[in-house]
Amino acid sequence: MRNELTNLLPPKRQRALLRDYFLRLGAIGVVLLGVLIFSATLLLVPTYLFLVDSAHAKETRLAATESTISSLNDSGLSVRLAALTSDAAALTALANTPSASGVIRSILAISRPDVTLSGFTYTPTVAGTQGTIAVSGIAATRDALRNYQLALQGAAFAISATLPVSTYAMGANIAFTITVTLAP
Repeated sequence: MRNELTNLLPPKRQRALLRDYFLRLGAIGVVLLGVLIFSATLLLVPTYLFLVDSAHAKETRLAATESTISSLNDSGLSVRLAALTSDAAALTALANTPSASGVIRSILAISRPDVTLSGFTYTPTVAGTQGTIAVSGIAATRDALRNYQLALQGAAFAISATLPVSTYAMGANIAFTITVTLAP
């Protein structure tokens, strides 16, 4: 026997059943949409409260800043402006000063056979005086030390490289300190 579904209801009753079905389906959809909107609103409440508190805190900080600015007199403002100007000048001068790490990298890039470096002392340029760096180490021979001093003196970053004459007193394993005056 074939399992065929045959609707024996009159067409008017079929339309009424179909309309009732869609009406119930629509009602369930509306209820689900309402539940979805309610849950989304409930989940957004903490975010709203956080934003309201944040806006209130910013308004309070703005009011405090405005009251501080209005309470400052002209002389206090001019003192602060002078301090900021001197700080800006110091930062501008610092931007033009060669970095210690760059100078040390340049020194380490110079060939130094039979010379072992052990320390650096950097003094930056201050108020018109030239910056210096003291290079310490041990040289195996006088010739190696002299060649290293001449190489430092001929470097682009150096104006001069001075080494005390008394350093040459020893013949081998010479401890030295060369003072390099840096170019501006």
